[in-house]
Amino acid sequence: MKFRTLLLTGCAFAALASPSLADSASIEKRLDDMQKMIEAQQAQIESQKTEIATLKKTVGVKKVKAPSSGTSAAIEPPPPQPVAVPDTKFTEQQAKIDTLTQQLEADENSTRLAKQEAPVWSLAGGRPTITSADGRFSLAIRSLVQYDFAHYLQPAHAQSLAAANGPDLSSGGNFRRAWLGVQGKLFGEWSYYLNYDFGGSGGTETPGHIQQAWIQYDGLGPFAVRIGAFSPSNGIEDATAASDTTFLERNAPSDMARNVAGGDGRDAIAIVYAGDRLFGSVAYSGNKIQDSGSFDEQQALVGRVAGLAYSSEDTKLLLSGAGSYVFKVADAAAGQGAARNITLTSAPELTVDNTGTKFVTSGAINAERVWQWNLEAAAEWQSLYTQAGYFRYGADLRANSSAYAFSGWYGQASYVLTGESRAYSPATGSFLNPKPRIPFSLNGGGWGAWELAARFSDLNLNDHAGVSGTALPTGGLRGGDQKIWSLGINWYPNSALKFELQYQNIDINRFGTIPAAGTKAAINNTQVGQTLNTLALRSQIAF
Repeated sequence: MKFRTLLLTGCAFAALASPSLADSASIEKRLDDMQKMIEAQQAQIESQKTEIATLKKTVGVKKVKAPSSGTSAAIEPPPPQPVAVPDTKFTEQQAKIDTLTQQLEADENSTRLAKQEAPVWSLAGGRPTITSADGRFSLAIRSLVQYDFAHYLQPAHAQSLAAANGPDLSSGGNFRRAWLGVQGKLFGEWSYYLNYDFGGSGGTETPGHIQQAWIQYDGLGPFAVRIGAFSPSNGIEDATAASDTTFLERNAPSDMARNVAGGDGRDAIAIVYAGDRLFGSVAYSGNKIQDSGSFDEQQALVGRVAGLAYSSEDTKLLLSGAGSYVFKVADAAAGQGAARNITLTSAPELTVDNTGTKFVTSGAINAERVWQWNLEAAAEWQSLYTQAGYFRYGADLRANSSAYAFSGWYGQASYVLTGESRAYSPATGSFLNPKPRIPFSLNGGGWGAWELAARFSDLNLNDHAGVSGTALPTGGLRGGDQKIWSLGINWYPNSALKFELQYQNIDINRFGTIPAAGTKAAINNTQVGQTLNTLALRSQIAF
């Protein structure tokens, strides 16, 4: 029996040591089986020891009587049987098994630790992201590409206008944006964003420039401190990401307001509060990175407060107030008497035209101070979304105590036909694109999300403009009044793609102050505006 047990144990140990059985699960099973075998053998040995001890005790006290013949003699006890002593091979095998077990556990721990420390890759929403195992470091590749194709339909009389008034806008295509950048976290408490815009081939944009480049300390959450180049928050429409706007461009009143002291690539430092229902920020800003032609940079303050006045599962009401105050307009050149010019203007909510025409503009104002404030509200009920805002602008002149004042407003609404809604973003105090519940696919998928939208905006840059045919009143400014109707159909095949078809009716009402080329001075101060229509299509990918 002992020989057989030793043989089985040796065979099991040989099988365990074989390189062909290096699989961890197999090794564990064999170790368990051998451990059980050894335990059984040890139990058997202990039983035999007990039995031998009992026999010894019995033999030592018991005497056998003599036979009946009368003779008596003590019967000598039988010679003791040899006690089975465990073979030392068992001890050696147990030691080897213990060594292999420890080695296996060490290998498993090393594998587990290596897996825990390995970075994690993901492609959520199509965005390539790598994150450290402890979540304290991350890097995500960000991109936004928007290609616009548009056609301008202008009246015949527009051909007689001066070049500055847009007699012939250029139809065609334009890469409105082509962003490529990285965003992520550092050491758990810091975040960063580096983004470059390779697009902007239209005349109203600066081709090739830094769109964002900032670092932010998040260790005081929900407060954060950001420094670098970015767009300080200046309203709901301004805070809405370029990829999430309902129409191809932001409405003209908010676009002009955001560019007074904010806008993409603005040098700034800001303190931001981003709670679940309350958003606030205040920023000190200078020039934009792509600005040129100034000596001393502009200096300004930009602030905003926004909050969810009501929030439920299918209904939200967001209120927002914001403003900018430029207390030092940039010097055009060195010297105390250098002009401090600033221009208030906005494109006609479409930037495909490569001449860069802006129908309404204040022209260069030599200003001491410039300001703007705005009030906006956004409401969502299930698939219906509405948004509106009112804006005021002002410029205090350096030459005298007079000032200019302008205004603008807009209202818009959209409805998602497929039932989705826009999610609220506490980080920006604005709303995001609707995400299709069933992405588009001809292979058993859905049709994505479909949205209808309408908007009206009015930007009035006239101040004491007078009437047609008369000279400009003293202290007045004829910047023009721009009214735009926009209708759109948006298709979201999935969370990364978006297609927008947009129609516009643009009505420009502006009195000229300089005779058009080839005209007589007698007909100066006449109408130089026009009414035109546009049709545009945008293709977008964002992640």
